[in-house]
Amino acid sequence: MIETLVRLKSAPPHLIGQGLTLQTLTEVDITSSYIDWMNDPEIVKFTEQRFHSANAENTILYINQMAESPADLFYGIYLDGMHVGTIKLGAINARHKTADLSYIIGARQHWGKGIASLAIATITEIGFQQIGLMKICAGVYENNIASSKVLVKNGYLLEGRRVGQYVYKNRRIDALLYAKHKDK
Repeated sequence: MIETLVRLKSAPPHLIGQGLTLQTLTEVDITSSYIDWMNDPEIVKFTEQRFHSANAENTILYINQMAESPADLFYGIYLDGMHVGTIKLGAINARHKTADLSYIIGARQHWGKGIASLAIATITEIGFQQIGLMKICAGVYENNIASSKVLVKNGYLLEGRRVGQYVYKNRRIDALLYAKHKDK
């Protein structure tokens, strides 16, 4: 599995269609726009990133950690060559053949256009067909309706709920736990 991840990280971009590609991020991709997304309260409001401040130094450090990680596959999502988001499978568990999925569309002008759905479909296929995963999980804040819808659209099923898992706007909210199984 580790060899597959190394190969995927150095492979040419994965063509999704409709001008979309997934490709490994490098330091060159760390632009002021990318850092601005990660500091935009509206973009990160349903992520744990809302508790952190991004800058060039810590963003480059994170990108390099992902590139070196034997358990994470982290891609930029590109539309006609423009970096519009990120998607990650990690921490990949080789023993249980599972991984967690996370994603963000940072370029607001591209929200609601199906980009996240196509990226999720592609990374799910990569996870199952190329990495050999049997299950991919994703957790969302219960009030992140758009993320729940895109997961369901891609065949992810609601498997559970962690009651009161997060604090959002000074009130406790649930975490919704979705998953997709290779054979289901």
